[in-house]
Amino acid sequence: MHERGPPMSAPITYRGSITREQWLVDETRTVARLRLEDPALLDTRVLAAHILENNLFQYPTEREVGSIARACARRLDALSSDPDRRDRLTHLIARGTTEQLRQANLYALMCDNRLVWDFMTCAVAGKFSMLDMRLGKAEIAAFLEGLRAQDERVATWSPATLNKIRQVLAQCLEQCGMYDRKTEQLSTLLLDYDLENLIRENGDAGILPAFGLTR
Repeated sequence: MHERGPPMSAPITYRGSITREQWLVDETRTVARLRLEDPALLDTRVLAAHILENNLFQYPTEREVGSIARACARRLDALSSDPDRRDRLTHLIARGTTEQLRQANLYALMCDNRLVWDFMTCAVAGKFSMLDMRLGKAEIAAFLEGLRAQDERVATWSPATLNKIRQVLAQCLEQCGMYDRKTEQLSTLLLDYDLENLIRENGDAGILPAFGLTR
């Protein structure tokens, strides 16, 4: 099995900025395509300026374009420390099917944010392992409260921030096709074959139970 070096597997940083950045699947696909097409756009400052100049995100104002472009680039960079694997994962986001895009986008979120990594590998994988397919709001809130007790950064987040994060985590699951927020029911994914292989190559087979698979 190919091992990934730090800070890749189990990323270090808990990012509360997910309240602002959220799912970003369309924006991340745009950034992935740009970076594959023009190596100059691997420079995040050049990338952000290009997106702003051409209004590629089609935001009503320019205020958040730069920060969102940087967030998308950061998530793509987090996919792998190996350039070849990172390019192949980026290609799934840039040119893959809708399912490949959504699933690889969730993986990018996990690789970039310890909060999402822990949520998927602890809360979601735990549910699948017990064959308990209900994930209620209170359970997501309890997971976040547990993190507050364990991490100094998370402990500083306000109740309003934690509530927003709870909503974003549920939305990400739903957008990937793993959750119905109305019924609070989880469902396993038919994980894309190419993505599964790349996850394994990355040394991340341990996260597969978060998608309802065995290692």
